Amino acid sequence: MTISRRQFLASLAAGAASAAAVGAAGAQGASQATGAPVTTPEVPGATMGGEGYRPVRLAPKAGARASMTADERDAVERKLSCPCPCTLDVFTCRTSMPCGYSPAMHADIVALVAGGYSGDEIIAAFERTYGEQVLMAPKKEGFNWAAYVAPFAAIGTGAAVIAALVKRWQRKPSPTAGPSRLPVNATDEELARLDAAVRGNDG
Repeated sequence: MTISRRQFLASLAAGAASAAAVGAAGAQGASQATGAPVTTPEVPGATMGGEGYRPVRLAPKAGARASMTADERDAVERKLSCPCPCTLDVFTCRTSMPCGYSPAMHADIVALVAGGYSGDEIIAAFERTYGEQVLMAPKKEGFNWAAYVAPFAAIGTGAAVIAALVKRWQRKPSPTAGPSRLPVNATDEELARLDAAVRGNDG
């Protein structure tokens, strides 16, 4: 059984994606099998149970009133990464698979909103407490931004190279195709003499 180059490349890409998924699942399964808590490397000691939680609290501003609506508050939570191993943002984690972290972080955000703090101020407060890893997207500056963009750039470059190779293979002439014309470096006079010689031989 033979496969085309296109089928081979598609199988190769699918295999790589499957291997990555299996590797991640295997690591988590091994941890659960040994009874060890599943942790995340970004926040040492962070587990699904909320160990390592760090409160983020600021004194209310003078004459404070709620600085935003519930929807705007949820949008702020979507910009903050939950430290538990889920790798989700705080809003998604607390509304889908609440751990020991996201409800506590939500309570801190609610208090900060009630204390009159803006979204940027709240995010900055969490960053001071947890470090830049609490941000769902890195700041658009320096090495962190380059490291964030580099994988996507590499994927795009690889896809472009594969597409170019596939297109080139599709344009490759069939072995049964007739001979192609090659450019001839000769003057009109030389071509006329060659044509006369060929005609003379035919006669």
